[in-house]
Amino acid sequence: MKALFYTGIGIAALWLQLTVAPLIEVGGVKVNLPLITMLVMGVYWLEPWVFVYGALSGLAMDVFSHGIVGIYALSFFGVSFLSRYAGMSLYENNILFGSIAVAGLSFVEGVVSITLLHTLDAGIPWWRWIFFHALPGALYNGLFAPLVFLVMIRLGRRFRAGEN
Repeated sequence: MKALFYTGIGIAALWLQLTVAPLIEVGGVKVNLPLITMLVMGVYWLEPWVFVYGALSGLAMDVFSHGIVGIYALSFFGVSFLSRYAGMSLYENNILFGSIAVAGLSFVEGVVSITLLHTLDAGIPWWRWIFFHALPGALYNGLFAPLVFLVMIRLGRRFRAGEN
């Protein structure tokens, strides 16, 4: 049953990423909803499914974004471990910490993605991409995270209530 729940969240996040995220783009920076949902799951719920969810949502983002399959899948999978660790060691059950964690982990994911892309193509200006893509994207994800936290908390409560 949990697998279906996570699949539904993943499909909804990907659908919103493809339809709504371009509409709420600010200065060329789009929110990354599959990444935020994966980080919220890792920080808030501490479920083992977050690793599978991270790899599959990253793979879906690879298919619908830049065309190099594996970049987002590897970076999402790696950051899912960090989100789980952050949730186990630092989480204090408040949305402010969750937003800060999402911003920081989004930045780490951006650095990993850009580093992987730079490894494949040395012509990519690494520092420029860090400061003009990864950092603004991480800050925007951190600002958008409280809304995702509230939705995911309500969905989690309804799911748990439905299990009983």
